[in-house]
Amino acid sequence: MDEEVNDVEQTNRNYILATCAALGGFEEKETSPGQIQKVYMLGDEALGCLKDLKRAIRAESQTPYKTFLPAIAEFNLLESDLIPIILLHAHESSDLAERFILACVELLVPMTWPIQYDNEEDLENYDPNLIDRYRRYKLALLAPRILEAITSLVTGPLSIPYRERSLHDQTVIRLILYFFRNITAIPDLEAKHNLSEETLRMVHLQQKTLLRFCETGIMDLLLAIASNSSEPDASEWNVIVLEILYNILRNVSPKDVFNGDVAQDNENDDMLSDKLANLLREESRAKRIKTKNQPTRHGRFGGSFAIKGWDGNTLVSHKPEAAYTDLSVLLNVNKKEDRRGKKRKEMDEINVRKTYVSSTALKNLKDMAQTFIDAAFNEFYISLIKDIERENPKIILKDYVPFFHTMRWFLEYFGYEKDAANRKKEEEQQKQQEKDDEFNNGELFIPSRSAITNESGGSGSGLVGLLPEEGQQQEEEQRFDYDQVASAMDIRAFIVCLRRMRTAIELKHWLHAQVAADNFRQLLVTVSAMAKAPQEEYREVAEYIQSNIYHEHSTLDLFTDLLKEYKNQSYGYLESAVKLTHVMLKLLEQYSQKNQVMFVRKKKTKSKKSNKSTAGEQEPGNAQEDIAKEGDHPMENESEHSEDDEDERERELAYREHIFTFQSFEKKYLTINIVQVYCVLLEHFETLSPETLHCITSLFHRIMVKRKVEDVFFKINVLELFNRINCAYPSLPKTNAMSELVQFIRYCTRQFFKKADEYPLLFIEVLFKNPKSRKGSRIQS
Repeated sequence: MDEEVNDVEQTNRNYILATCAALGGFEEKETSPGQIQKVYMLGDEALGCLKDLKRAIRAESQTPYKTFLPAIAEFNLLESDLIPIILLHAHESSDLAERFILACVELLVPMTWPIQYDNEEDLENYDPNLIDRYRRYKLALLAPRILEAITSLVTGPLSIPYRERSLHDQTVIRLILYFFRNITAIPDLEAKHNLSEETLRMVHLQQKTLLRFCETGIMDLLLAIASNSSEPDASEWNVIVLEILYNILRNVSPKDVFNGDVAQDNENDDMLSDKLANLLREESRAKRIKTKNQPTRHGRFGGSFAIKGWDGNTLVSHKPEAAYTDLSVLLNVNKKEDRRGKKRKEMDEINVRKTYVSSTALKNLKDMAQTFIDAAFNEFYISLIKDIERENPKIILKDYVPFFHTMRWFLEYFGYEKDAANRKKEEEQQKQQEKDDEFNNGELFIPSRSAITNESGGSGSGLVGLLPEEGQQQEEEQRFDYDQVASAMDIRAFIVCLRRMRTAIELKHWLHAQVAADNFRQLLVTVSAMAKAPQEEYREVAEYIQSNIYHEHSTLDLFTDLLKEYKNQSYGYLESAVKLTHVMLKLLEQYSQKNQVMFVRKKKTKSKKSNKSTAGEQEPGNAQEDIAKEGDHPMENESEHSEDDEDERERELAYREHIFTFQSFEKKYLTINIVQVYCVLLEHFETLSPETLHCITSLFHRIMVKRKVEDVFFKINVLELFNRINCAYPSLPKTNAMSELVQFIRYCTRQFFKKADEYPLLFIEVLFKNPKSRKGSRIQS
């Protein structure tokens, strides 16, 4: 069998080699008198050879083994033939030149097709050099004049009206968009210190791709297609544009983009110096952590340390490190390693590296985000929501991640722009108020003769001088308005997000649940901001959305399921669940305080006991009569029974509304399991963001201080984690979130020892994780 596969592979390699040789090659040619240069010369059947290669790749796509694409990469077809052919016809406008460039693109699309895998095992079955090969393709294709020549193929078909386009025109547009999608899907190489100069160029390929897209007008083309997504001539490409936007925005934060052009402003020199100071502070902190336990010059002499255990055995260590090493490390140094396999945690797939570092790239991203929100956000996401609701076949499972991630990204960026606009407006109002106060200080103001003339005359120059300022202020207020994200503030968007989150939890698609949770959290944040807007219509929309969300009891249960289902998911999933819980509890508490009486609809299934009791209460005589009737008319009885079964099913699945109280819902989070899940994330307290630390501290404070539930924290693993954080606090960054956490930890520790003085058996109970091991807790009493 292996010999047959090798024979097929060798035959295919020979075919590729012969076809590539027939394409053409470089020859020395006299370009001008006395100057000889190497110029690429096409073969007689170059166009036919390109089509033969396309047919070979297409035929092999149905087979389990791949030999043509590795052979094409080995013979360096891209740099030796395809790129020279594209550059040769880049400045020509003939039909033959377009056919050659299009034939090259038809090969480039399968050569750069994204790797599709369901899990890590499928990825390991791929060629280990495949990603490296893709990166080399991407680096070569970003050279000057190549993207310009490929983009020129789209201008002709797009200029034709939709009804007059042929199938060939539609195919060309889709093919070019697939090529852009493939280029952006190739990941960058992870940066290391020992990379060569050639390999170092592959570290920031995505940044170079963004810059080339902006230079060649590709970004404007994508935004134009997105802004016309509701039209029939662009609706079929919205999913491809969605994937391209996702690949561009995947590893960049909206906050970094919003602050990305600080290097170009003279007023932000202080911000740059603060950033440099923070980096130096982080470096010194890491160095201090590394050297805090190093022996001094007085500790370089030898010595022995004896540790006497509870069982009477003595452990002797002759290493100087025993003076400052953790006691548990010394006690377990002679223990055998546990060889039992542990289930690996899932890896984070979003925001795993920093892609854009230059201010130019971040400035281009900022311009793109502003243009997208102004012109394309509503049209683009309305078309996608309609496709999802109609279950359009072009929407497949993997498209939900780009959909939720990009919507959350643009909404978060919109929030930063909205806050900046509000701050600017407040500053202007404050300045105007100060001017008015200075004007009204009791002095008499006499206007000049020219001002009176302008005010009373027919020219009206004074009024004209005020109009541009008022118009500019009004335009600035309307630039970032909630109408620009109206498609996301529709109840249908919330329903789609909740439905996908519930399905992802049931099917254990944790990445889908993570991006849906992030998107729903940002939707809630935007709704909260709308509820505080001065416009009444925005407040009414926010009230309507919140009333619909909180009315379903299954929606509220979904938030707790995100935490209860946590086992081996990624830490990104857990962080998303923690942030969503923080925002949801805060908004729900505010909404319940605002509305004194809330009703929640809950599905109530009829108990089986009631069915059995009603069946048992039937009289024997009536039962015999029913049996006789069934024997007389069997068909009628079957139809009657089917209708009765449907009615019974509807009665069993009846909904019931009951009064909602926030305290009863809050009890679901006052459990030891929720605290243990939060502590899993808190184990990484040194690297967690201040926002995440604030979310964790907020829930801990809600449990222990507001609701007086203290025993869930009095567990040995929780107290040990709190002790580590308290000991490491001097070397941690002094942020407000970290200070609040340490303040809570010290409060919790004081409460523990206070309870232990009253109830000494608490020192024994902290060793048991299961709260059901003791009934009637004395701590609570």
